[in-house]
Amino acid sequence: MNTTFIVNFVGKASPTTIKQLAAVTHENGGKWLISKVNFIENQVAAVIKIELPESHAQTVKDAFNAHPDLTVQIVDSDIQSTDASAVYQLRLDSNDRAGIVNEITHVLDGQGISILDMDCQRVFVAGGGGVSSSLFTANMALRLPGELRIDDVAKELESLSEDTRVLVES
Repeated sequence: MNTTFIVNFVGKASPTTIKQLAAVTHENGGKWLISKVNFIENQVAAVIKIELPESHAQTVKDAFNAHPDLTVQIVDSDIQSTDASAVYQLRLDSNDRAGIVNEITHVLDGQGISILDMDCQRVFVAGGGGVSSSLFTANMALRLPGELRIDDVAKELESLSEDTRVLVES
């Protein structure tokens, strides 16, 4: 019988650390169903959904918990498939400003929209004549409640400011 759990961890790591943890999972008959691993310098934050035979689960959990530089949390999970038709990819571009992520999440949360993934980037742009600014981009995966249309969500996000543009990618 298989079991499924989610491993969350943060701390000091390298891509080699991730490769070793993946190898332990594979060696014990498991697979990573979903993984989100983000590095900033030598720091990592990750969420990984793992499925494997129940008889090997503790071995894999112990491998994650044994890493001295990671803070690890493991929670049981159900195997659920995501209805891909209800998931949308968006890209939001805007001039950067204080509180922009809060504004975006407030709009989405207010409509019961689930943020599955959100990757934000800020790029500094130096212009001529001493004018400089930052551009903000957020790539998001969203799950909408059945009654909402993605075009309406995009228009509401664009109403945050006159320079905000939203591109629905799927």
